[in-house]
Amino acid sequence: MNPALPICDGRAAWLLAGVELFFSLSWVVYILFLPELLARGGVDKRYLPWLLAADQLLFALADWSVGVAVDRARAALRRIGPLLALLATVSAVALLLLPWLAATPPLFLLATALWVATSAALRAPPYVLLSRYAARAAMPRLAGIQLLGLAAAAALAPYLAIVLKGVDPAWPFVLSALAVGGSALALVWVERAQPATPVVVAAPTVPSADPARRAVWWQLLLIALLLAFGQQVHTAINSVAQFKRLADPALLPWLMPVFWVGFSAGLLLVDRLVRARGALPVLQLASVAGALALSAAAMAGGLPLLLSSQFAAGVFWGCILCASIGVACERGYPRQTGRNTGALMATLAVAALSRLGLAAAGGAELAALFEWLPVALWGAAVVLLLRLRWT
Repeated sequence: MNPALPICDGRAAWLLAGVELFFSLSWVVYILFLPELLARGGVDKRYLPWLLAADQLLFALADWSVGVAVDRARAALRRIGPLLALLATVSAVALLLLPWLAATPPLFLLATALWVATSAALRAPPYVLLSRYAARAAMPRLAGIQLLGLAAAAALAPYLAIVLKGVDPAWPFVLSALAVGGSALALVWVERAQPATPVVVAAPTVPSADPARRAVWWQLLLIALLLAFGQQVHTAINSVAQFKRLADPALLPWLMPVFWVGFSAGLLLVDRLVRARGALPVLQLASVAGALALSAAAMAGGLPLLLSSQFAAGVFWGCILCASIGVACERGYPRQTGRNTGALMATLAVAALSRLGLAAAGGAELAALFEWLPVALWGAAVVLLLRLRWT
């Protein structure tokens, strides 16, 4: 029996979805226990937002750097799985040590920085593994499968907060580290299971070097930042207030995942949409429809309307994010896929950083601004998308 695992049949993408799931769950565990770990070291809780912001800044820098490094490895016709596995293993060890280093703040912060920086191997590079062997037309579908791991982790986060309440942090961190370490082996296996096809190296002058294409790419990153910032504000700030307004707060763990259920549905639909309409029309239509869904959520006067609006917003965010990854891979093919996907992941980290800063600076007087900010950001993204010249 042939042991190869053809990337085109999606099985490798499902395996990488597991990698995404374990990485995202490790981040959830970190967020849940970070206040307790800081208290062990005598660090005032007012520094918590600053530490989380620093984490996102490190994510942004590491995502882009690892993406560039992966491109260079591919250009030299080297396999990238072992490199990614090494980084993921270092990330797992650093994560494992966090509860034991909490009493020594300098070492805790150093281990945290190491974990955040090396975990970049589990963000953008797996999409490079997909793009290396898959046809470009298949990337939206394969990226959507992989992103289901992120959706599952986000949906499970409210339940983990309940289940892990009062638990000694050591065990969740040990289990998370083991899962991340297992993910490292998965990265090697996915690559080695592919046919030994050499990497396509383009001519010195590639289309992405054209100034007009570079300008379009920077516009796309700006659009991605606006959309991701709006999504961050909606899911991390507005959704809780919207559900509390119309439902018993005790139901929040059951209501908050609705957005991510919709997100999963969008990931499963986007491939057909991109094949039928193209990436840019999907981005445009999903952004317009998503802005309308966010508006409906902000104005919802009943729980059924709010639930349907949250679900719809998740569907359109899934379409947007998956199509964006497909565009990043396509416009970077064949030599700059890692750089482009790394830049996109870095943009998502900057959006999270911006949301943390906004939440830290906000107050009750800014609640109305938060309510409509996602709509305004997605509306601005729509304007830019409609003016975009696709070259």
